[in-house]
Amino acid sequence: MDNRIRNLILDVRSNERIGTFDEATTKQAIVLRLLSELGWPVFNTEEVKPEYSVSNRRVDYALRINNSNKVFLEVKKVAEDLEGHQKQLLDYSFQEGVRLAVLTNGVTWWFYLPLSEGSWEQRKYFAIDLNQQPPEDTAKRFIDFLSRENITTEKAISVAETLLKGRVKENEINKNLPRAWNKIISEPDELLVDLINETLEKICGYRAEPEKIVSFINENVKGSTNISENGSKKTVNEIPTKNRDHITQKSTKTSRSLPPNETACKFVYKGTQFNGIIKNRQLVVEKFGKFASFSAASVEVTKTSRNGWRDWEIKLPGETQWQLADTWRKKQH
Repeated sequence: MDNRIRNLILDVRSNERIGTFDEATTKQAIVLRLLSELGWPVFNTEEVKPEYSVSNRRVDYALRINNSNKVFLEVKKVAEDLEGHQKQLLDYSFQEGVRLAVLTNGVTWWFYLPLSEGSWEQRKYFAIDLNQQPPEDTAKRFIDFLSRENITTEKAISVAETLLKGRVKENEINKNLPRAWNKIISEPDELLVDLINETLEKICGYRAEPEKIVSFINENVKGSTNISENGSKKTVNEIPTKNRDHITQKSTKTSRSLPPNETACKFVYKGTQFNGIIKNRQLVVEKFGKFASFSAASVEVTKTSRNGWRDWEIKLPGETQWQLADTWRKKQH
């Protein structure tokens, strides 16, 4: 089972069209495939009940054992931001006495214990991102949390409650926080360059050349402390040359270039769709104005710091299919 789920995750990662998946495609191409690998009989509507009715509303799937609801699963399209959808799911789950709930857009998966105390966020016991976390670890998590066997025996509940109490969570954070820090100071990628540039633009109205930002990072990372997992420390002198060259080349190609003029753009945030179009190398968003980057537009729309390349979907001139802006960007180099 582990290897099959791992292969499914790798298949999702390598699919360049995944950013264009609507909700129905997300269900069929990702969610139902995964449930099947986890031992659920996806064609048996007594166990995998689609469009389960709750108070004249519907949950996408109720996973059932012996006619009893065990998990409520709500699915959104891949490009959908999950923020804003958790209240409804957890309210339904609480109302029906369902002890486990899952909210997903196919790539991001949020797992909840709806009957626990606290806010929605406090009832979330784990989050999975298929694009970021190691496939082997992710496969094991899916088995722990959502396999039919573990749901039937209630082992999934036990695992979830342990995680929510924070013991495992704290261990994982302590183990991986040094790795996250070391990665940022020694291997910054183009997203870090973009983030600095977008913040610079908000502060002073100007963007810098990517190579200038890389040079700035290199000068200021000197003397920073690289921390090993066992607690020992090492001073970082500079970003390796091969990394500097890679960042400069990649950022030059990706951070400054919006899609061609007349490209249609859309972004769904908290249930509202925002529309735009590329004009004169700027993103013109209805009711919001002109922006030099997707991220600048996202920040203005949401009033939060975001990577706009992963928010906006685009439809190039003469084409009929929508794709995630980040998917288009990665094809340009």
